Amino acid sequence: VSGTPGAGKSWFVILPLIKQMIEKGYSMFIYDFKFDALSKPAYNWMMQNKDAYKNQPSFYAIDIDRLLHRCNPLDPNTMHDITDAAESARTILLGLNREWIRKQGDFFVESPINFVTAVIWYLRKYGNGCFCTLPHVIEMMQTPYDELFSVLKTQPEVLVLMNPFISAYENDAMEQLEGQVASAKISMARLASPQLYWVLSGNDFTLDINDPEHPKIVCAGNNPEKLNIYGAVLSLYI
Repeated sequence: VSGTPGAGKSWFVILPLIKQMIEKGYSMFIYDFKFDALSKPAYNWMMQNKDAYKNQPSFYAIDIDRLLHRCNPLDPNTMHDITDAAESARTILLGLNREWIRKQGDFFVESPINFVTAVIWYLRKYGNGCFCTLPHVIEMMQTPYDELFSVLKTQPEVLVLMNPFISAYENDAMEQLEGQVASAKISMARLASPQLYWVLSGNDFTLDINDPEHPKIVCAGNNPEKLNIYGAVLSLYI
């Protein structure tokens, strides 16, 4: 659906579509670019059509400006192997660095992705995932190299990813190491805010939205003025 701002895209196509789907008892994930233009109507229609659902639906809203609900997109229950960690790392870093999308495969793009993957998977395996959240990943990445590498080496699956970094560190190739790691640390540090940490570290709901026993309508709200930061986080939920 394309049209200039104010042409009526939402009013004539998107909102009627959401209304009819809720009337038919659908679960739903709504990306609300200008929160709460789509979320408020969706909530009201859900309240009016609860009898359309076999089991009562729940409504959740992820909005970083107006703190409503919390959800951990790195929930350990949804991360079954290291490829899940790799996909999460790739999604968040490509979302924060859009120009990297054209450079996938380059050493200085794949290295930061591998580094973040290693940290995510280590936290997933440690303590059965009790610290597996994006805020913990960001904070752990800021640890001095000697402490960080000695900890990551204890997880065999992570060791393969960490070998190039550990070799550079042990051979005193600090410029190469900084080039590999700094881009990941700088990118992820842009997400270090109390609001984002609060939203990303809680578990008010899980992302199995279309569970027939517990259907959900989840709205993810963005802010056009903070698109580059919020968009990367919302892409991880999506």
